[in-house]
Amino acid sequence: MRIGFDAKRAFNNFTGLGNHARILLNAMMRDFPENDYLLFSPGANQYLFPELQGKFEFCLPERMIRGGAWRSWKITDDLKSKGVQLYHGLSNEVPLNIHKTNIKTVVTIHDLIFLKHTGQYPIIDRQIYIFKTKYAAKHAHKIIAVSQETKRDLVNFYSVPESKIEVIYPSVDIAFQTKVASEVSLLEAYELPAKFILNVGSFYPRKNQKTLIEAFDIIKDRVEESLVLLGSYGSTMPDIESLIATKKLGDRVKIITGVPNHHLPFIYQRASLFVFPSLFEGFGAPVLEALFSGVPVIASKGGAIEEAAGVGSKVIDPANAQEMADAMLKVLTNAALKKQMIEAGLKHAQTMTDKVFAQKTMQVYKEVLH
Repeated sequence: MRIGFDAKRAFNNFTGLGNHARILLNAMMRDFPENDYLLFSPGANQYLFPELQGKFEFCLPERMIRGGAWRSWKITDDLKSKGVQLYHGLSNEVPLNIHKTNIKTVVTIHDLIFLKHTGQYPIIDRQIYIFKTKYAAKHAHKIIAVSQETKRDLVNFYSVPESKIEVIYPSVDIAFQTKVASEVSLLEAYELPAKFILNVGSFYPRKNQKTLIEAFDIIKDRVEESLVLLGSYGSTMPDIESLIATKKLGDRVKIITGVPNHHLPFIYQRASLFVFPSLFEGFGAPVLEALFSGVPVIASKGGAIEEAAGVGSKVIDPANAQEMADAMLKVLTNAALKKQMIEAGLKHAQTMTDKVFAQKTMQVYKEVLH
């Protein structure tokens, strides 16, 4: 098969959708090397090239038109000239004229948050997302939804037939499955506490770190652990810093930014507990990263996040600081429970390895092409 991918995220995004794309592409090239993989992008960040491991053809626009116009329209000329049989849009969209070609299409739809939580997006961005996702849902031959919640939303908002949607859970970097040796240089670089509760996520309102700080404040005198908030700078950072100062938690709550992907397993594996109180996600990859790292997880109740967490994790109302605090205290002070959660979490994570991710996706390709 000659398979084309929208690889813009893979070559330009260091987190989130970029990680999702690179994990799938690496697993595909490793487990199904008999196929030709053509990765289409209007450009590439040189630092992300080494993260793609395998044999592929990197395809820049053949014409002078680049950026959004190329990805939405002109890319179809390049797909045809390269003999692509199947095109996979990895992030909610496919070219807007691809239905006029003979190229088979698959699209991965991560979420419809822009329809459910409208206040999180500028109106122009929302209209673009609505248009592109609706087109992709209608014209792609098969849709891959990253969670059952996303599948339900596609059925409810866009009336997509259930038979057209395949739920395939994403995976995370294989590095999270490997025990990382202690490195003095990293311990010194990040100044990690001896024991800590970990949260990973960019500092935006929906990540809900402020409620986590409120919950930690309730239990801080009854646990040895500190709280580590790891992520990229976002709009709530000043408010979070202010809350930490107001509650006089400066010596117990640490913020870390700018951590490269390959250092994340080292930090995860040293955590006593992982807490992910996000208000909504398409899936919640940090939860799966924690499970693979052998760390017990407390996560938000309901939806895709609970799917990622599995039955072995504790789920809580993310808006209820007291409920979150009670769950944290229970896990941190009960060794038997903690052990049970780790074992159940590792078992659940094995259903979402990159090998499973690639195998299920390849099965979709074969179904579409035959």
